Amino acid sequence: MKIVIIGGQRIAYHLTRSMISKGYRVYVVNKNASFCEELAKRFSAVVIHGDGSKKKVLDQIEFMKNDIAVVLTNRDKDNLIISQMIRRYYGVERVVTLANDPDNIEIFDRLGIHVAVSPTILLAQTIQNLLFVDEMLQFFPMEEGKLAFLRLEIPPTSPSTGKKLKEIVLPEDSVIGGIIRGNDFLIPRGDTSLQPQDRVFVICDPKVQTRVVEALVGA
Repeated sequence: MKIVIIGGQRIAYHLTRSMISKGYRVYVVNKNASFCEELAKRFSAVVIHGDGSKKKVLDQIEFMKNDIAVVLTNRDKDNLIISQMIRRYYGVERVVTLANDPDNIEIFDRLGIHVAVSPTILLAQTIQNLLFVDEMLQFFPMEEGKLAFLRLEIPPTSPSTGKKLKEIVLPEDSVIGGIIRGNDFLIPRGDTSLQPQDRVFVICDPKVQTRVVEALVGA
């Protein structure tokens, strides 16, 4: 299995460095000759200078079905074309695509590209999370050591995945204050079921933090 990074520069550079440091085989396709030269000098990646929207360039990669392709050009139209080519001609299902315009995510999804990432949406979610914590602090003034705020992401393997909140046994001195699912903020209720990748905000006594994490995320 290899990771193929097409287009982009700054993100492509840091992603290449990160994936190689974790031991993955990395292929990079980029139209910028000087960028390709720098990347080839710094990392043990296979670097291909060329236009990733051209099949003759992609043919050099020798894709396998279990590869992961990451498409990072600054034009959503090109990202969509490249992603569809990779899936259609090479049978690669795991394609992560940059959506420069968040409004295009729905279009990507309708056309079969289900993992489209928008920096705008990611930033908005981060800001939303910070604002949520600020709002909670207004309701629960926190003295040092008296109250803990936890932000937990529910993994697929969590013992709480698929369970309703009323079925999850949490320590007495803890309460779930909110859940973010995708772009939606949910008010937690007893019948609310937790799903993988839900972000759960918990207010608790610092002494029970470990037990809260074990109940929601797993040991």
